[in-house]
Amino acid sequence: MKQEEIDILMERIDKRCKLPKHWDEFINKQTKSHHIIIKDREMKNLYCTNCKNTFINRTIKVKDYIPCPNCKQKSEVSGMNYYRKSFEKSVLLVQRMNKQIVIRVFEIYSYFYEGNKNIKTHYIEYARILPGIGKFLGNNVYIGMFGGFRVYHGYKKLSWYKYQGHHSLTEFPTYPYNKKRLLKGTNMEYAPINEFLDRFSYYRYNFLDVLELAAYESFEMLWNMKLYNLCFYSKYLNKKGSFYKRFGVPKSFLKFMQDNDIHFRELRLLQLFQKDDKELLNKYRYDNLNYLKFLIKNDILEEFKKFNGYISVDTYKSLKEIQKYIPLKKLKSYPKGLNNLYIYKDYLEMANKLALNYKSKKDLFPRNLFSRHDKLQTKIKITEDMNTQFAAYLRYYELSKYTYENDKYIIFPATSIDSMKDEGKQQGNCVGYMYLNPYIKKETEIYFIRMKKDITKSLITLEFKENKIIQKELPHHSRKFTKEQLNFIDNWLGFREFIDKKLKYQTKKEIKIVKYDLNKMVA
Repeated sequence: MKQEEIDILMERIDKRCKLPKHWDEFINKQTKSHHIIIKDREMKNLYCTNCKNTFINRTIKVKDYIPCPNCKQKSEVSGMNYYRKSFEKSVLLVQRMNKQIVIRVFEIYSYFYEGNKNIKTHYIEYARILPGIGKFLGNNVYIGMFGGFRVYHGYKKLSWYKYQGHHSLTEFPTYPYNKKRLLKGTNMEYAPINEFLDRFSYYRYNFLDVLELAAYESFEMLWNMKLYNLCFYSKYLNKKGSFYKRFGVPKSFLKFMQDNDIHFRELRLLQLFQKDDKELLNKYRYDNLNYLKFLIKNDILEEFKKFNGYISVDTYKSLKEIQKYIPLKKLKSYPKGLNNLYIYKDYLEMANKLALNYKSKKDLFPRNLFSRHDKLQTKIKITEDMNTQFAAYLRYYELSKYTYENDKYIIFPATSIDSMKDEGKQQGNCVGYMYLNPYIKKETEIYFIRMKKDITKSLITLEFKENKIIQKELPHHSRKFTKEQLNFIDNWLGFREFIDKKLKYQTKKEIKIVKYDLNKMVA
């Protein structure tokens, strides 16, 4: 449904569905429990906002839940910050617009003004359910991370959008209405709503919940076909045409479907396998349908199931990775690979990383998979270590121009992977593993400050980035630097600036400027 159509439909509801005559009485009835007892801090008097009477009881504390001795209504006791207390409650209004049923959801908000002990009440509409069309939320609703709703009340005019979530919106107190009169003249007039509620009473559906299912013509048809469990999917199965077009299976399956009163998931399995077999439904009852479809498409379902019970997310991802290197149909003749998917996936990935370009059957499907896997793993480790070590050395060579010392201290860049690991161990920090990649990728600079008399012992770890010191630490994250140490760091910054200017000047000097005699060129 396009947004323009939603806007037109909602404007029609605004014009035609007016609030009923006794609506305010209904709202007042719903807010009877919206009251508190306010405790005076100095006088220790207690004021009931329900009956507006004061009484004294020195034993009562804030947050207690007590009855008022005057009106007998139980309330929570609040302190002098009572004005921060509020009550929220949702209610429903069910109406008709021609033959369309409209379920409107309102929130009542009761609150106090600071300094005023009288409670104020406000209500605003925030959701609409149109059976057969969909659910809609107003732009005054904020949906939290975990699906909870927050309704804002300062809106004069709302705009609406379709709600695709599963939050229940029909469990609230409802303004009185006549069910028969509500359904009369609609396509739900003779729908087996009460029978459905009786049969599935354990789901605790209410009448309004079922309207969302019964609004589709397929609801009544499915019930009459004795496919009771499929009534929950009346919207999805509301298709016109042949039996196969509606259910995706031949009409000869009908008796099997009735005898087993199949659920929608079982129908999906029947569609997938095109076999009316109860054992088949039980066998794949808990498997992900998309994964099953993937295995069937690649013709390895039976072979896969011999070695793997449940199709997990990880096994599915492994198969997708393996598919990048070989057609999955070829796995049918390689039981070792099917039985050890993760190992086989790693084997193919490592072969690709090492650019081995395996094509022969002997290499693609090794007889001793584990042995070949371990050999490639060793090669990868050696290769990666050599490359990383070399990158770390190049980085040290690049930054070594900033090495600086005085009579007592020396500062120099990290010389190798092992030196960073050793620094992390001595310092008790994360430089050994958190900063290795950024360091060799030239995203940051790492320096060690040591005492010249014991250059192997860590003293200060320093990070320099974007022309400034990002962080500097003594062992175990201490920052209790001596004045002498801070002066040394300042002197190093000055030395570094001098080196940068010197290199910049030398670069400019090396650039040769060729002058041309324009007169000679013209001649």
